[in-house]
Amino acid sequence: MSKSKKQALSNYVERIMKEKHLSRRDVKLRSGGEITDSYVSGIISGNSTNLSVDKLKALARGLRVPEMELIRAAFELDAGEDTQAADESHNLLLLDITNKVFLSNDLAEIISELLKLTPSDRRVVLQFIKRHGRTERRTQRRRKLA
Repeated sequence: MSKSKKQALSNYVERIMKEKHLSRRDVKLRSGGEITDSYVSGIISGNSTNLSVDKLKALARGLRVPEMELIRAAFELDAGEDTQAADESHNLLLLDITNKVFLSNDLAEIISELLKLTPSDRRVVLQFIKRHGRTERRTQRRRKLA
């Protein structure tokens, strides 16, 4: 991410936090702990590196703003440039996924098996994975609150 885009994201995050009277800890808690308060601090100071799609999504949840709004701020896009933002967001997601698959043998094997399924079977698998993820996140939140 270029220096000007980091600054744009920094300004946006700082503005939203002031408007909503949020601390870095509030953002962390609202994100479900998926982003740390020190990471939020790094974004505000412009020192953060490796801003992944997951981190941007966690930041959007922590600030309680739409993901596309955060992406527009991060990439300095106007509201009319949603198609471009969606394309860039999609490209970031694909890049992030590709990196993870490349570094993980089990993910590569899972994707290989998924590609062998029919589209309707893939939808069933996707629904299962989403349900499992929601259940897992609920369990993690309960553990954190206990």
